[in-house]
Amino acid sequence: MKSAHGSGESDEQILERAHAVYKSENSQKPFLFEYWWRVIKDQPKWARVYPLENKRLKLNASGAYTSSSNQDTDEASPAANPRPLGRNISRAKLKGKIKSNSQCLGDRLSNETVQVFNDSQLKKTEAIKKMASATTEHAKAIAEQNNLDKMSKYIQLISIDTTNSSAVEKARHDMVLNYFTKELFPEDKS
Repeated sequence: MKSAHGSGESDEQILERAHAVYKSENSQKPFLFEYWWRVIKDQPKWARVYPLENKRLKLNASGAYTSSSNQDTDEASPAANPRPLGRNISRAKLKGKIKSNSQCLGDRLSNETVQVFNDSQLKKTEAIKKMASATTEHAKAIAEQNNLDKMSKYIQLISIDTTNSSAVEKARHDMVLNYFTKELFPEDKS
């Protein structure tokens, strides 16, 4: 209800609208647990894991809205008021199955865990760079080997005597020599 409240609407008006919606969705039955809701709504278990980003949060002393950049809230930060452990972790801790505090964190990330993850990502990045470098070196080596093979074929073709060859064979020989010349000596325009 808070995310869809109208301009200038008070908390009591939002609560009345929520009661009306609850009543319409539940066979005209009123919400009977408002007292309990008021008691537990501010408990850490029911707090949002990630606070809402809201530009207009509350009124300051002069009656104007404060922005999220210059707010001075009375609420504690999420780090100072952590959520309690879940049911399964609490039971396991009571039974003695969990001994260390790091095991109790459950799905929460510790600084050590984050550091290990960051280190592994750096190692992975370095390995990818080394692999790319090795691939480039391999490609250069293959290209160099191909050039050596072309050069040896070129030298073999140059050393062939074509004096007794027909005109068609001489033309083909010249075409192949020209091809290898362009491939091996691209700077040479001849």
